[in-house]
Amino acid sequence: MVAVSPLGPDDPHEVGRWRLTGRLGEGGQGVVYLAEDPAGRRVAVKTLKTADPEARARFAREMEAARRVAPFCTAAVLDCSADAARPYVVSEFVDGPSLQRRVAERGPLRDGDLERLAVNTASALAAIHGAGIVHRDLKPANVLLGPDGPRVVDFGIAREVDAGTRTRPAGTPSYSAPESLAGRPPTPASDVFAWAGTMVYAATGRPPFGRFDRMSDVMRRIAHEHPDLGGVPPFLHGLLAECLDKDPARRPTARDLMVRLVDPSAVPSIGGEPTVPSRRRAGRGALIAAGAGLAVVAATAGIWFAVNDQRDRPGENVTTTRTASPDPTPGAGGGTKVPAAFAGTWTGTIAQPPGLGAPNGTSTDATVVLRAGESRGESVYRAWGCTDTLQVTAVDGDTLRIQETPNNTHGTTGFCLGGSLTLRLVDGRLRYESEGLGGTTSGTLGRSG
Repeated sequence: MVAVSPLGPDDPHEVGRWRLTGRLGEGGQGVVYLAEDPAGRRVAVKTLKTADPEARARFAREMEAARRVAPFCTAAVLDCSADAARPYVVSEFVDGPSLQRRVAERGPLRDGDLERLAVNTASALAAIHGAGIVHRDLKPANVLLGPDGPRVVDFGIAREVDAGTRTRPAGTPSYSAPESLAGRPPTPASDVFAWAGTMVYAATGRPPFGRFDRMSDVMRRIAHEHPDLGGVPPFLHGLLAECLDKDPARRPTARDLMVRLVDPSAVPSIGGEPTVPSRRRAGRGALIAAGAGLAVVAATAGIWFAVNDQRDRPGENVTTTRTASPDPTPGAGGGTKVPAAFAGTWTGTIAQPPGLGAPNGTSTDATVVLRAGESRGESVYRAWGCTDTLQVTAVDGDTLRIQETPNNTHGTTGFCLGGSLTLRLVDGRLRYESEGLGGTTSGTLGRSG
């Protein structure tokens, strides 16, 4: 059963035609309430905390995208409005605990329960991706165990695959893919990595890379170490190992997962298509029916955002050092040389704005060394204890684009990460910018030698 808290003094008592009866949870974007329609049917109502034009437009896009997910795996969106005084969306109420809560209270899932969870959540993810959406925060708190089966929920931060905007990394660190932690835009392969981590938790009671007090430790293990799959049953072990590959190109697709879980004779995908022996090859309808026989999953659109698990979990506290942005296109700019105008030793202070693990921001003295006619250089971040090798990837007039690779894994305050860096020559000084998990790290460097 879902815990319901009384309404607070600042909570509304009605939203549209829906009467609010209690609080189900609160997240960064809004509040979720338990409510009733005029006939007494229970529903869930999510209202946004902010109602600026940008938030309203984003909310409307999310509702439109969510409706594209195949009906067999979505809970009905009963009502929504981006124009109300408090934008809201109403969905069916799922009366069941999250996977996070279920495992914490009763231990890991076993046998048929675990198999059903894997099949249903993989089917939901395949439908979500089929609608052109990336979930971006699949984790145990966003899988609800309803009376009619598991449901993948929380489209509050889901985005369209083809949205075309560059966003900050999203998701819960313990279940995030290495490319997401490095600041690269989320993809369906990032969701597959998160799905595998969620299944590891369901089978063992712990995240795949362990629990840590600092985000830097989580990031280090996800980026460089193998997952701990001890305790994962054989039928899932190999598949989860593939999904947790550091290289997103080597992970199976969600559709591949669905096929291979339903039909053990299927072999890994070739060109994105799962290969099934001809004598057992099944069409899309047959696969969906097979999933339905195991309590087909549903995905609530825009409603549940960690309703049952609002507090930080162990290992998800975040203490970061400088973070990284997307890797450049492989092979881009190989051997590009430093123009004479950029040559020299540049020093100054760079700062990361307030964000994850750094409520007041963080800064350091930085030194960047570039040599005319060479493609490599060095950078040193004194306060963070990080030293990087620089590789020039592109030169565009007064702009230099660089890929940084850390020479040391640990700094003085956490984990050193590489990433991409932009240096712009402005009035004889370098404008430093690097986008990453904590926002844009920036500053101005002057030539000192």
